[in-house]
Amino acid sequence: MAKRVRSPIVDGLFYPEDPIGVLSYMRSVGLRRGRGGLAQAIIAPHGAWEISGSLAAAAFASAAGRFGRKAPARVVVMGPIHSDLEEGIFLSNSHSFQTPLGDIPVDQETSGWLETYSPLIKTHEIPHLHEHSIEVLLPFVKYFFPDSAIVPILLGGQRKQHIRLLADALHAVLAPVMDDTLLAVSFNLTANPDSDSELESVEECMRLFREGKRRKLYSAFEDGQIAGCGGALVAALAQSRLLDKALPCLASESLLSAVGERDKTVYYGAFSFV
Repeated sequence: MAKRVRSPIVDGLFYPEDPIGVLSYMRSVGLRRGRGGLAQAIIAPHGAWEISGSLAAAAFASAAGRFGRKAPARVVVMGPIHSDLEEGIFLSNSHSFQTPLGDIPVDQETSGWLETYSPLIKTHEIPHLHEHSIEVLLPFVKYFFPDSAIVPILLGGQRKQHIRLLADALHAVLAPVMDDTLLAVSFNLTANPDSDSELESVEECMRLFREGKRRKLYSAFEDGQIAGCGGALVAALAQSRLLDKALPCLASESLLSAVGERDKTVYYGAFSFV
């Protein structure tokens, strides 16, 4: 049986399509394999690298030293679905995801355990074939952890039922193997530039990470006070209890912005839980 490979859809647009270009970028932002922080989980932006790649790099670097020369068995990469047509929690049935640095195998066993947790967690490839929120982070996974597998999870919509279910499933499946697991959420902050309250929520997000205010930070995401593309995934991570002993931190003091659609400004940041 032929192996199913998920091919890139935004290579050459959001990030370089060839290994030389990717490695050159990694060097340009000062990345080195095996060197970095000890984060258990990271939050990285999913914008084009020319805008937010340095922040995605900082997020992954904040976890690069945790495993030493031994790569984690799995990197659980969770991203939002930008289309309003798909709601739910979706795993991939691909055997690997292609990147310019080589294919990354999918951890079929862990994905299988997540799927068996609830019939609402489905293996459905179509959302994965058309979504970039996970893809733009995968070259960083392959660069820092070349021997790791991935567990790609997409979340469509922001239903509290799905957030709670994903949180429970993550805890049930991953709690016993957290020492050999890195969690990565793909997330962009958003705000209406004409809304003082929304702009304040962006500043509040940065402040809470900077000051390590875990409970207030989690509450802000769970209540939707911090808006963003992927915020529901951060809420699920908070509710999973996998990071109850971890300290939220800024992986980079930088916060970049770009004009988005529908009168929204997109803000790119890098965060971690140590």
